[in-house]
Amino acid sequence: MKNSAWWRVVDNESGTQSIVSTPSEAVAFVNSRFDTDDNDEPFSITKVGPLLPKPLGVITAWAAKKDDERTDGRTAPIIIRPVVTDNAIECADVVLWGDVYVSWDHDMYTLEGPDGSEYSEADSAAELSEILDEYAGDYEYVPEGSDSHTRPNPRELIRYGAQECADRCGHLDDDALLWLAATRITLALWRNTPVENWHAGKSPLHDGTMMRINAATTRIVRSMLSFDHVDWIAVGLAIVNPSRVLPTGQSVLELGLACHNPDDPAHEVDPREELAEMAQGAIDWGRTYRLRENEFGLRTLIEFFCAFDNGWFGAPSWGRIVDRFLTAVDDRENAHWRMHRDEPWFDEWFTNRPADIADTTEFRRLLHAGPDLLSEEAAEWCVEGAIGYVCQDDHANGCPRCGIPLATE
Repeated sequence: MKNSAWWRVVDNESGTQSIVSTPSEAVAFVNSRFDTDDNDEPFSITKVGPLLPKPLGVITAWAAKKDDERTDGRTAPIIIRPVVTDNAIECADVVLWGDVYVSWDHDMYTLEGPDGSEYSEADSAAELSEILDEYAGDYEYVPEGSDSHTRPNPRELIRYGAQECADRCGHLDDDALLWLAATRITLALWRNTPVENWHAGKSPLHDGTMMRINAATTRIVRSMLSFDHVDWIAVGLAIVNPSRVLPTGQSVLELGLACHNPDDPAHEVDPREELAEMAQGAIDWGRTYRLRENEFGLRTLIEFFCAFDNGWFGAPSWGRIVDRFLTAVDDRENAHWRMHRDEPWFDEWFTNRPADIADTTEFRRLLHAGPDLLSEEAAEWCVEGAIGYVCQDDHANGCPRCGIPLATE
């Protein structure tokens, strides 16, 4: 699945427009606001692409082409930074090299130099690419600093990761490998980013909400992974797309704005700036892995992502975690509750599960299908019940943490 498609509803008489996510929303929009005869067709409904700035797609395609032309394993000398605006329907600028801008109005691209002192216009993506070639010639590639010898060698890391995947997880079929890779990619490009700052401290982004959002993001990444082909840049941009709709009903940008608090040092940074940085990171990451795929092969690269199982939805251990958690949910004396069962609130909390998970069979089905399918209350109940601390070991050779003796004993 690529970025979700959107639909533009246009009033052909007045020109009024509305952007919706499905054709059914478009119909609901029309029916709720207008009386129409059966034979009237005052509206047209047109599928439009993901609401990312159009120049961003053109420029990333240009950069990918330049990367493919190189023979030394480096990315082309270009920095891309999208600027996210409040209104995702309007095109935002794309900043190149910190002082060169590209903007878009319909099918006209404008490339503006420092301080507006010079600019060029292009009527097509091909013409814009030619202008970018001219600008790129003025900027040299800057290699890693002199301390680069202290950094891990990617060749060693990737081969090590692929071997660790086999050693730790044994044989995993292709679907399981791709799910596990999706969890690691989501961790890198979503969880371990400014989103963690949105979540920290006093924030409306609670643990249960975060679990649902992480699961939904993992699901999107998995849908874009294949052993036939991976568009690495597209994967990264799908994750940080400010218009991506989350299980809460908010867009990514709306979530960031909800967490923003200029009076709180932990949340004072404008999320639009942070999303721009995340997009830059996603683009850099995607271009790097395009080159590494050429060097190591797609399967080895995906296995490299799978060296560790963090116990998330989509990881091999998730099924064990769900089964052990649900065993504890039906047994007050289960060892999992040893830290909570003597608390004065525990009995009432334990026996009053949210309605959508009151039935254990349905609870099990929802968790196996993915935490993003839980209600907000149910997800929070799981987090309060320490689902993240359920042992994920396979217990094949015993487990000191769970008190299971070694098989040889």
